Amino acid sequence: MLELIDVSTSYGHVGILRRVNLRIDDGKIVSLLGGNGAGKTTTLKAILGIVKAREGKIRFEETDIQNWQTNRIIQLGMSVVPEGRRLFLEMTVLDNLHMGGMRVKGEKELKERLRKVFEIFPNLENQLRQYAGTLSGGEQAMVAIGRGLIGNPKILLLDEPSLGLAPILVEEFFKAIKRINDEGTTVFLIEQNARKALSISTTGYVLQKGQIVVQGSREELFESDLIKKAYLRN
Repeated sequence: MLELIDVSTSYGHVGILRRVNLRIDDGKIVSLLGGNGAGKTTTLKAILGIVKAREGKIRFEETDIQNWQTNRIIQLGMSVVPEGRRLFLEMTVLDNLHMGGMRVKGEKELKERLRKVFEIFPNLENQLRQYAGTLSGGEQAMVAIGRGLIGNPKILLLDEPSLGLAPILVEEFFKAIKRINDEGTTVFLIEQNARKALSISTTGYVLQKGQIVVQGSREELFESDLIKKAYLRN
């Protein structure tokens, strides 16, 4: 579904990504792991056209999307849940969810999409009139993922969805992500929580200093010495 081939990027004269190769197959969950500053968010921005690739190719469903505008890329069937949620805090939960459904045609279809979000996050149905800024961090994360799902994307791009969540909520969120995938949405999961991310992923990649240093199936990565030393000590 989505492929990066020898992608390199830079900010000014400073190189960030260096010949990154990454493949996300239809119907799978693929994790991109790495610490702060590894280049994970830059990878996401390159996919979305926010950061232009200096070298390499980016393909979505065999279409070369290199140098496309972000809005055109999104219209192909991508939806992004950015790091930090990025909700409209002075708007209600319902209005925030509707922002993700701006291209949904018809009130009936929008209601059906909302119903599916409530099946995954039932608590949101009772909070529709609350302002997003009054919600807890976990509730805001639910709204952000729900907003990403409203448009019925082919692929959901999640940037650090567990960041700042209590451990009990982290468990629930990864279950929700697995359910979203089980119901047909491909997921690209950018995470620092390697153990949880790999537990639901089909395959994964580890990014360090802008380069992919390890890749493989979930089982292979759990057995990797680098993964064990850097991410699975606890």
